[in-house]
Amino acid sequence: PEEFAAERLLVIHTDRSGDISKSMVEDARLVAREVDRPDSPVNAIVSVLMLREGWDVQNVTVVVGLRPYNAKANILPEQTIGRGLRRMFRDIAVDYTERVDIIGNKGFLSFVDQLEKEEDYALETFELGKDKLEIVTIAFDPDKLEMDISVPVLSPILQRKKTLAEEIAALDVRRFPGVPVLPVRAGDDAARKFTYEGRDIVTLEKLIQREYTIPEPQTAQEVISYYAKRIASDVKLPAQFASLVPKIREFLEEVAFGKKVDIETPEMVRAIATNVAQYVTVTSFAKALRGRLIEELTPALVQAGRLLSETPPFPFARDTFAARKTVFNLVAVENKFETRFAHFLEDANDVARFAKLPSRFGFTIDYVDAQGNLRYYEPDFVAVLLDGTHCLAETKGREDPDVKFKDRAAVIWCENATMLTGTIWRYLKVPQKEFEKLEPSDFADLGALVID
Repeated sequence: PEEFAAERLLVIHTDRSGDISKSMVEDARLVAREVDRPDSPVNAIVSVLMLREGWDVQNVTVVVGLRPYNAKANILPEQTIGRGLRRMFRDIAVDYTERVDIIGNKGFLSFVDQLEKEEDYALETFELGKDKLEIVTIAFDPDKLEMDISVPVLSPILQRKKTLAEEIAALDVRRFPGVPVLPVRAGDDAARKFTYEGRDIVTLEKLIQREYTIPEPQTAQEVISYYAKRIASDVKLPAQFASLVPKIREFLEEVAFGKKVDIETPEMVRAIATNVAQYVTVTSFAKALRGRLIEELTPALVQAGRLLSETPPFPFARDTFAARKTVFNLVAVENKFETRFAHFLEDANDVARFAKLPSRFGFTIDYVDAQGNLRYYEPDFVAVLLDGTHCLAETKGREDPDVKFKDRAAVIWCENATMLTGTIWRYLKVPQKEFEKLEPSDFADLGALVID
């Protein structure tokens, strides 16, 4: 509690008109942008201003809906929840599960119920007055050290290249697959104009309306420079700007329009600056470069094993249960399926010991996602069978597009761990629907679940 009290908590009040002084607004916006920095004196912000223009925050963790929410359009509750759904750590490589707490009156929560039906997804609920929040400490139990599990530490087998200068220089832009021929025509005049409308978020009354015109580029170099920045940003290699410029010029002059063109003429400057030309150029280069971003390395054994008992104690406020076969005092689970699977491991006759792998233990496996980005994921469970086989198990309800890449990376990790340590390691994905159909009693029964 002391971490969210006194100067650690910023409460932004408004007067009856809903306004605060300009100086306080700017100060508060600065605090909101920097609240997640380690040196921030403020740990939490309470405010009614988060839906206002200029509050483009992505670190909302608690949403409290108190208005009537009786408008048919449902714009306000959608915006309210939407602020909480913005990912706080969208750029980190580790698959971190973010959570937002939604609190509200009957009108607000009815909208949440409708979202559950439309998305076919059940949110976890907590009813104030009936449910009690309990925070426990998860730590190793010194009386159960015989249930400890050692996990080897392997060197990374994937590494993001620091430069793509050589790969970019070697690109043959004439061999880019599936590039459509761009039309030699100027951009749409209407597309260069847009109308801005400012409305009151509660009454939807129009407060301001203005029309803006986007200025046209004057030279091909302006367009090429912009595309180079976009491509470098897309592949997350901003230092490649100089290498990209000549290749983009070659692509636009030799390939994009199906014939050689002079992109320096006013007509062609307008043609290469269209939205379609931008999309084709940026997409073509990004696709060609993503497959070249990561290089494979030879695995090595960094440490023969790290014991789960070395995990620092950590607080946990979700479901737990006591188990004999784990070195921890409690099994900390994230959802109902994990709870069921953990009970299965506890009861399976061929499982000697197991653990739900805590994030604090720091075990991750590197993989390349569908977009070609180097990322890391944390397997759910580790188990040791009676015959000495060590297993990583990943429980899955819904599957996202990156699951197959994680599966492949985990299989490779197990193969490398087996080769380097002499201990047999296996990986198993456990889809919820298949697990419920199978109704296994022993771990060996899970052999019927085959990774696609």
